[in-house]
Amino acid sequence: MKEKLLSNFLRISSIPRESGHEDKIANFFVEVAKKNNLFYFKDEYNNVLIKKKGTNNKEPLALQAHLDMVCVKEKNSGHDFNKGIDVIIDGDKITAKETSLGADQGVGLAIMLTMVEDDTLIHPDLEFILTTEEETTFNGAIMFPYEKVSSKRMINLDNSKDNSIVIGSTGDICNEYYYVGNRMTTNMPGYKITLENFPGGNSGESIELSKNNAITTMAELLNKKNILLASIQGGNNENDLASSCEVILNTEEDVNLIFKDVTKNIELVENNTVFNREDTINIINEILDLKGGYLSETASANLGLIETVENRINIKYLLRSMDERELNYISEKTKKLDNKFEIKEIYTDSVWKIEGTSKLLELYRKIYFEQYENYPISEITHSGMEPSTIKKKIENLDVISIGADIENFHTTKEVTYLSSWIKIYSLLLELLKIID
Repeated sequence: MKEKLLSNFLRISSIPRESGHEDKIANFFVEVAKKNNLFYFKDEYNNVLIKKKGTNNKEPLALQAHLDMVCVKEKNSGHDFNKGIDVIIDGDKITAKETSLGADQGVGLAIMLTMVEDDTLIHPDLEFILTTEEETTFNGAIMFPYEKVSSKRMINLDNSKDNSIVIGSTGDICNEYYYVGNRMTTNMPGYKITLENFPGGNSGESIELSKNNAITTMAELLNKKNILLASIQGGNNENDLASSCEVILNTEEDVNLIFKDVTKNIELVENNTVFNREDTINIINEILDLKGGYLSETASANLGLIETVENRINIKYLLRSMDERELNYISEKTKKLDNKFEIKEIYTDSVWKIEGTSKLLELYRKIYFEQYENYPISEITHSGMEPSTIKKKIENLDVISIGADIENFHTTKEVTYLSSWIKIYSLLLELLKIID
């Protein structure tokens, strides 16, 4: 089991699968299905469905994972993500060389691949649901051809703690805020200032750190200073903590004094084209007004990305809450900020929570207790998950989320543990044997 899981993870890791570019990994799973004479379907979004006939006449069960990963690398790394991931195996510990590992959700994919190819398993009819763009738009889960799915029960493999069962997640609204400014010329000295090494990774895991991310800290330092912005770039995507931010600005002020309390890199640069003073103020104010971290006991926000494209500023801001009315209220409130930004909604995901009883939850808890003499934690996670979308598409779906231990995912320090993969795989095999 150990060797097979590891081998399959390495097969998956050799295939490029950045979010939005899942064609090669989708085609890989199609070829696996063909080789094993299994039903498969791939749609125009590179979602894949594979069906494996059961060894008994029990009701079908779906297993679900996303094909894509977040691709980040160290600043000076020359790694090409089109060539997959350089995986490092150190005993039980699995990491990557200079990049994110893609254990989110490569581990889930490896588990599913092992099940697809193993003809010795005892199991009901299995349906493997493989979705795309989970790390960005959730478009795969939204557009998946669910009319082809028979299961009314599903195990999502996107959990990152092997001692827990996720039974719910917050709803999300991702908005883009954009501003088209006016350029002017200036003779003031130009500087490029970079803030780096702020905590990164998935904001849902450490949302309290979003309050003082690299983008927000940059804006706080520049607030009410006599500067003119030329550009600002920060973060990787709306879902992750912004670990770096870079600005080009012009000023007569002492930039070393402005940034005296933080670790920074300052370069003198040739630049004479900037946003005017009103635009500069509006841009900084918008960043500061879009608060990060917890907004209430049930709601949070993350400003994960800002970019400058010619004379346009784009901001992506992700709101989360377990209360959909609160979520919509906060989103509408951000549209009324007086900084002259235009706003458009990029995507939205519903709240997911188990209502009433869940036979899957009860069965998994029972199996877990029999193995470890304690119960796994049942928790609601403070981040959007695909079951929230899938439950809207499959009526009366019974769904839980489990998974192996993954730490620091979406960062170059991502790590997972082979022993945890084996733990989850063994629990799943037992569940497949006894499920009604």
